[in-house]
Amino acid sequence: MTDTLEETPLFFPSGDRSLFGVLHRPAGGATVTTAFVFCHPLGEEKLWTHRVFVSYARHLAESGRPVLRFDFTGNGDSEGRFSDLSMSTLAGDLRAAIAEVRRLTGVTAVILLGLRLGANIAMRVADEESDVRRLILWSPVTDGERYMQELLRINLLTQMATYKEIRQERPDLVADMQQGRTVNVDGYDMAWPLYSSVAEFKPEAAPHAFAGPCLIVQIDKQPRPAADLTRLAQSYANATVKFAQEEAFWKEIARFYQQAPNLFDVTTEWLAD
Repeated sequence: MTDTLEETPLFFPSGDRSLFGVLHRPAGGATVTTAFVFCHPLGEEKLWTHRVFVSYARHLAESGRPVLRFDFTGNGDSEGRFSDLSMSTLAGDLRAAIAEVRRLTGVTAVILLGLRLGANIAMRVADEESDVRRLILWSPVTDGERYMQELLRINLLTQMATYKEIRQERPDLVADMQQGRTVNVDGYDMAWPLYSSVAEFKPEAAPHAFAGPCLIVQIDKQPRPAADLTRLAQSYANATVKFAQEEAFWKEIARFYQQAPNLFDVTTEWLAD
């Protein structure tokens, strides 16, 4: 905490669960009309991106914008089990976070910022809630089935490391979840409700109801065509696609990211516009 920033850890309800969050706000209690709510990715991607989220939340708060970071059900310090997750429960958690930041700060509207699957959760809620003013999507998932298959591949790699062979292929793992069992992905027990609700997700397939300004950021080491993000932008009434030259810091990479300055600059410049 600095002279320009206050940070308050807190718990708030989402249904019968208690979620953990941190409210970053400018010191002095200045009156504001909008606040940010950050939506983290899931699993190991949350771990690797934590410091980037903290750094950008502090940057926004020091510039006069309150930010609520929080842990979804079964993540971080929040109650519940990861295996209880689905897109519906995740969206419910985000709605609870929006209500909490409005209660704490008195704002009338929020800006949602999500990374990877967190961006997709933000998309869903922005389509359904009238108090979302702007939407920021950092490297959103554009093919839910492909994303979930990549997670199952992690389980195969774990099998090879543990047993020196693959004992269950991906169709076997899907069948296990359909029958009510869980599949371990990097220490997280994934169940059918999450797998099925994400796998069917193709965000550019139909027009989105959210009509406010939307920023979609392609995060990559080198600029390259991103047809999937272009299609996603076309499904919004007022979307802009920008490029930020950064490594995929939500993965285990050689250089651990505490900040993503190019991404921060692209996002802050768009907010200023």
